[in-house]
Amino acid sequence: MKTASRPLLALASLACTLLAATILSARAQTVAPEPVQTAQAQTERTSNNRNLAQKVADFGLVPNPQPLIPQGLRRSANPSEDSRGIMGRDDRRLMTSRAYPWSAIGRLQSPVGQNQVSICTGSLIAPDVVLTNAHCVVDERTNQVRQNITFAPNLIDGAVVRPEDVAQVVDVIYGTDFRDGNAAPHPNDWAFAKLDRPIGTIYGTLAWTSLPLSQLVNRPYSGQLTLAGYSGDFPADNPGRTAGVHVGCSILGEVEGNIIHDCDTTGGASGSPILAQVNGQFRIVALHSGGRTRTYEDGPGQRVREGVVNYGVKIDPIVAFIRQFAR
Repeated sequence: MKTASRPLLALASLACTLLAATILSARAQTVAPEPVQTAQAQTERTSNNRNLAQKVADFGLVPNPQPLIPQGLRRSANPSEDSRGIMGRDDRRLMTSRAYPWSAIGRLQSPVGQNQVSICTGSLIAPDVVLTNAHCVVDERTNQVRQNITFAPNLIDGAVVRPEDVAQVVDVIYGTDFRDGNAAPHPNDWAFAKLDRPIGTIYGTLAWTSLPLSQLVNRPYSGQLTLAGYSGDFPADNPGRTAGVHVGCSILGEVEGNIIHDCDTTGGASGSPILAQVNGQFRIVALHSGGRTRTYEDGPGQRVREGVVNYGVKIDPIVAFIRQFAR
């Protein structure tokens, strides 16, 4: 884990990076007040619940999914089979493996203006469904679903195995659209993105396991977790085009319904899976969602941004949602 040099995105930007060539910029969050409930609103809510139940069925979501590892897809616990480079005090290494489970992790992106894209990280959890953060599919400023979102599986050095496997997002289910006035980080900052093709049959899918916090903060999981994400500052010479993986990080506790963790990350890694080996299999046990930083002077003209804490989304609210609306 890095100390003063860790590059984390400030909380207001919710760890979502805007890339313009190699220049990074951040967006502030805007939320709207929660509307007063009326009889009409209650009717709309009932209709929305029916729609959500249909979507859950269409997405094929179940509370306890099983991983899909296609026949012939090699497995490897090492994310950096071609390179084990670590950037200085940064604990991340390049994710250069095409083997499972790394094959099931990819980069989401959507256009912002004419010359920028917003990038996030997602994991295939069904042949045509990706798990990520809500703020990766919903614009927090407008509370509207982002347009033209694509998912590139197992992106390494800006390339996928087959160009035709870059999938378009055609529908989304999200835990919040940030209208409820809840300040970030948001405990329901999760989303499912449905793709236009079942690429999980090629790259495999990950499953989640909901573990109590008392287990996650202690052995055998403390110091043994893994986060893989497409950070906007990594690798330094080609940021966001290959995922960075921090092996050996920890979940430290919980604050207002969000987990806190010490995995190295920055903007673009939003939606990254935090993985644990459960009964010998990699399982998603949380999602990275954002972080807080502080900036201070370290000598004349030397401003240092230091990571204070990273936040993540628990699996529990995701499972609770599916159980509520599953038919």
